[in-house]
Amino acid sequence: MMEGPNNDESVADQTPETVERVLSPQEREEIFRATMEGGVNTALQMVAERFEQAPDPKNNLEFHNTRHTGDVIRRFDAVIDAIRTADPSLVDDRSHAVGRFAAAHHDTVQNWEPAEAPSKVPGEEGLVAVMRKRFAGANEAASTAGAFAIMDKANEDAGTELFTDEDRRMIAGGNDATVPGFNPEKGTVVQPKLNEQSSIVERAIALADLGTAGIDGKERYLPEGDALFREENLDIAEAVQNPSSLSPQQKAFFTRRMLGWSQFQGKFAAGRKAMLEEELRPLPPQARKAVEALFTKFDESTVAAQEQAARRANLSFEELAKDMGYTVGNEEKVVY
Repeated sequence: MMEGPNNDESVADQTPETVERVLSPQEREEIFRATMEGGVNTALQMVAERFEQAPDPKNNLEFHNTRHTGDVIRRFDAVIDAIRTADPSLVDDRSHAVGRFAAAHHDTVQNWEPAEAPSKVPGEEGLVAVMRKRFAGANEAASTAGAFAIMDKANEDAGTELFTDEDRRMIAGGNDATVPGFNPEKGTVVQPKLNEQSSIVERAIALADLGTAGIDGKERYLPEGDALFREENLDIAEAVQNPSSLSPQQKAFFTRRMLGWSQFQGKFAAGRKAMLEEELRPLPPQARKAVEALFTKFDESTVAAQEQAARRANLSFEELAKDMGYTVGNEEKVVY
């Protein structure tokens, strides 16, 4: 009698790693949705634990926290909804969900080091600003890797490929598009990796990240600017804890920087307005018009920032610090 195939060997060869599970379309969709929605919540939890509940107070961030991440998600949804209303064929449900997941994960890593900048201003000899220097680019790449890990785990648990290389490209491209740069001509922050080849979803993430002045207006723009200043200026955050120990020269040094930042906020908002046409140009005309209609508050933000800077011009160091949201001495902290 002829022997049949070695069944033991056949089974042994089909290890869990080589057998792909067969899921129904409904099962795939349910797992995909659960992973995307759960991944957004995971990102917010990561941001809260790393930048709001960190053991080292210097790692608790005034700006890059759950408020900012939540705002980026909200503005991303608004941009995508506007585009889909104008032309539903431009962004499907899956791309919206993946983009939303990417927006949630765009700032989950915020590695930094202190950087000293000696003053070159006459009368400030010997004074050194201590700033938070972020690892721009590397932080976004690490944030992307964290998002990929969630997707890879979902693929592994499902026993099949739920998330594709295209999903990964969308997330990596969206996070890369948020890497900041500065345009001296426009006097504002730009996103050098946002270009003509960026996808609609990637563009929406970038627009959402810098969209406060144009979409939200002065009520969010002004306190957000103060929060970012408090986050970046490590020496001032330390100095306001004991203002009575500061010399007049030190107070003048800190005051000049706070006023300079306040004056820059109007230029920043105006610069973002000047960049909008260029940043929207690659969109199809109907989508471009729909997104542009969201950005109606640049002038409001610009004027409010200018008025705030003028009002602050004659404040004392302590008054100015309080106005910018610092807790001075032992006062109770007011959280933005």
